[in-house]
Amino acid sequence: MKWTEPKPPTKGVSYYDHTTCQTPLGRCKVEWKSWKNSPDYDLYFEDEYITFAYTLEEAKEMALEYLINTKDNLDKFLAEK
Repeated sequence: MKWTEPKPPTKGVSYYDHTTCQTPLGRCKVEWKSWKNSPDYDLYFEDEYITFAYTLEEAKEMALEYLINTKDNLDKFLAEK
């Protein structure tokens, strides 16, 4: 996955520091509050909250897992048709 470099809050994108990645399912975004000593990293797909992680790298790994699980679920669904 090709993530953007971390960006500061950006109007219309995120109120917090963030990085994004375009996927076949839409935009994936990880946000965090950089002013905190130990921020959580919130994962979103198309602005729908998915989960959180304790590190940016962990959040990116979770994004990949989410895509893989979604693909597997779609494969199963389509196989039943």
